[in-house]
Amino acid sequence: MFHRLLRTLDLYDGLRLPVKVGRLELLLIHEEGESRLMQRRCPHADFPLDRCTISHGELRCPGHGLMFSLRSGRCLSASYQLEQYPLSYDGPWLGVDLPA
Repeated sequence: MFHRLLRTLDLYDGLRLPVKVGRLELLLIHEEGESRLMQRRCPHADFPLDRCTISHGELRCPGHGLMFSLRSGRCLSASYQLEQYPLSYDGPWLGVDLPA
């Protein structure tokens, strides 16, 4: 089932948009012209990633400073993994397809 998240016209670099889809807490990020959707909380200590910083394709958790690859979601210094979700488009909408 397609869940609308945001109109594509509303995307901008630096976007950090927390969204809830069912029981899932997700974070929509738009940086350097690319959008990504991932779990909203750090898998290390459940810290919200809403205020994360991104540099050179790496996301830095504001809680304890762990760095994650935006491409793979893997932590660069420990065995943590950010769950990522593929984005889809429906006309002017950016969203995610999830099972009902």
